[in-house]
Amino acid sequence: MARVKGSSAITTSTPTAATPTAATAATSRPAPQVGHPVRAAPSAAAADTTVTPDEVHAVRFQLVEAIAYHAIREQFLARLNRFLTGLQVFLGTGAIAGMTDLVPFGALGPLVASALAGVLLLVIDPAGGAREHRGLRSRLHNVLADLEEAAATKELLRVGRAKVQRIAADGPPAYRCVQAIAYNTAVNATYDEETGANYRYIVGRWRRLWANWFPMRGFQFKRRSATTK
Repeated sequence: MARVKGSSAITTSTPTAATPTAATAATSRPAPQVGHPVRAAPSAAAADTTVTPDEVHAVRFQLVEAIAYHAIREQFLARLNRFLTGLQVFLGTGAIAGMTDLVPFGALGPLVASALAGVLLLVIDPAGGAREHRGLRSRLHNVLADLEEAAATKELLRVGRAKVQRIAADGPPAYRCVQAIAYNTAVNATYDEETGANYRYIVGRWRRLWANWFPMRGFQFKRRSATTK
């Protein structure tokens, strides 16, 4: 009988000893399903990567405008370089020397023009400026290609805007009238005629003629929509 009582005492004492162990294991065991932390993290990340069409449009429009600006400057400087180089070579030919012998003091004009062309080539350096704008335009095209290759995300747009700022920092000072013309070019490439007419800047004939010669940084261009109101 004593053995039976001892066994019953053992059997009754075993669950009471195991109860704290089970409670401790239950409290130390992680519960990932409470609050669903694993599911909440992807949803927050997905919300952070979603972008609106307006954000994508703003970055692309900025890139198209900058590309148009550098294309205009590159084209002008390349043409100026070819004109001055051709003028200098032409005025130094024997035909011009023979023509000046027929006119008294006729050699003075070609000599002055040739010297002026050489000075402009040396001071302005249109060939170097054209190469600089060509390199900047190529870098902007690469940024625009990166946006077209992958799906637009906030991180991709942030990287794109940062690259545009770095490229702008490497460029020379901007010409305000050329910027207005480039903006109109980007509007023409993005919108239809009816919509784009409200966003274009008004650039006069004389300002367009001297756009690549003078910075005009203090001038404020008006939009057509502001003048029609």
